Amino acid sequence: MNFPGQVFPTALHIFGYLGALVWLFWALRHLRWERLRENAFTHVYFGACVGALLLWSLQAGMPPTLHFHLLGVTVLTLMFGWRLAALAVTLILLGATVNGQGSWQSFGINLLAMGAVPIALSSALLHVAQRRLPHNFFIYIYINAFLAAGASILGTSLIGVGLLWLTGTQTLAWLGYHYVPYFPLMAFSEAVLNGMVMTLLVTLRPGWVSSFDDNLYINGK
Repeated sequence: MNFPGQVFPTALHIFGYLGALVWLFWALRHLRWERLRENAFTHVYFGACVGALLLWSLQAGMPPTLHFHLLGVTVLTLMFGWRLAALAVTLILLGATVNGQGSWQSFGINLLAMGAVPIALSSALLHVAQRRLPHNFFIYIYINAFLAAGASILGTSLIGVGLLWLTGTQTLAWLGYHYVPYFPLMAFSEAVLNGMVMTLLVTLRPGWVSSFDDNLYINGK
């Protein structure tokens, strides 16, 4: 979901920008920039960014307070790692904002809500699964793709509702009636989309997925 610029006070927008800058600095300071000079990798990377940008353009909601759209951020995180995924989401949000699908005023808040939160949740579930669960193809798909994607958009949605409520933009009763009932549908759709994409990628193009290793998840199982 993305927030129009007029729904929050200026102080919150400033905080959003500061938080986004800190998060980006943390993500990019150890980024392997040399990867972006590899032609084969950049074709896949920027192709995934364009695909996500098209996905973000398909949105619905109740203006002017909130708009819903699927994210696809779990796929980016699993394919490229969290640091490159952070750069990708920033580029995608820049493209969406230039295209009139977002607000420069709320850019920082949107980047944290639709970038930092789903990337953190997807990375955390991947970390837990790799260390606590058996290395199995189906665990990778169902936990790290399906479950992580659903949890990611649910986390983003809950943060959106919390911000709208805490800032007094909407009442909790109004949000509970107009937005919360759609969260299971959004979570299921996000889970299915990311799960299907990751299933195809690890089956047909496992080399494109940095978090997947045939020797770990398939060979000898």
